[in-house]
Amino acid sequence: MTATATNAPEAPPVPKDWRVTPQGTVPVSDVARTTGDYPAVNYTVRRCGVPVIDQGGHGRTRYISVSEALLLVAAAALAVAAGVALAQMYRAIKTAGATVGADALTIPLPLGS
Repeated sequence: MTATATNAPEAPPVPKDWRVTPQGTVPVSDVARTTGDYPAVNYTVRRCGVPVIDQGGHGRTRYISVSEALLLVAAAALAVAAGVALAQMYRAIKTAGATVGADALTIPLPLGS
């Protein structure tokens, strides 16, 4: 008989002011505050298929997974650099298969051969 033990992967670091729940979700408003563009984040969450994990609280706060939140922050930074809308950048990196790891954002780039 053989037994194998593994450690769960470490969660990616998040901004200190994010209110991460025990379920690994964060309020959309925290992500918006980090990016500095609430209308763009709100639009992207509503219109681009960002999965809302839970809603709660007095104002019906929407919660998304930490990994989706980090993708939104990365997309926001890339969108500013590229001069495009956050929603466009989010769709592009999701379509490319972007993933968030413990210490990296991976965006596959089809460079061709």
